[in-house]
Amino acid sequence: MSSSSDSKVDSKRCIIDAAAKLFSRLGIDKCSTREIAKASESNISLISYYFGGKEGLYKEVMRSHALAVKDSVQSMLALDEVNSINKETFLNEINLMVDLLIRMRVTNPEMAQIFSREKVIGMPYSKEVHDEIFYPLTTRFFTLFKKAQENKVVADDINAALFFVTLSEGVWGFFEMFACNTKLNKDFENLATDHIELRNQIIKIYLKGALI
Repeated sequence: MSSSSDSKVDSKRCIIDAAAKLFSRLGIDKCSTREIAKASESNISLISYYFGGKEGLYKEVMRSHALAVKDSVQSMLALDEVNSINKETFLNEINLMVDLLIRMRVTNPEMAQIFSREKVIGMPYSKEVHDEIFYPLTTRFFTLFKKAQENKVVADDINAALFFVTLSEGVWGFFEMFACNTKLNKDFENLATDHIELRNQIIKIYLKGALI
């Protein structure tokens, strides 16, 4: 790659990173391109040149993050071994998935805020990213889950999509609730920093159940 190409990539990355922080804090409506240009130390005209304007940049912030998640997930689900899945391998895959969900939330708080806000208002800007990038990743989990059902590892009357949604939303919802700093925090504040125990608790709740 030429030095000019490297410079372009670096410039775009700086704008995306600065925009993510500002969009997270202010939302797309209250965030101006002037603020983004100042925060990224870029010429304001580059936002239109690279992204077609503020809305295009907002979508690219989410798309860039989604592609990074895709790279992390691609090798996680062992679909090449899905036909021989048993209780141990299924549990291992769910452990890995929960670890990833926790890591995504902890290491990308700005993106978590952006996507959470998008869900509240009906995903006007992120629906395309969800359908194009996130949904195909989710179907990888569905394949694993349904094969586990065929192999009598998972109860066959559980909906794979509902399981995934409640599990993923449960993980992210925990951190969103903790960020609100209510009196409830004192009852689970240790789990906000002990991510291994948080994952273990989630696995117990979703896979082993609360009943003795």
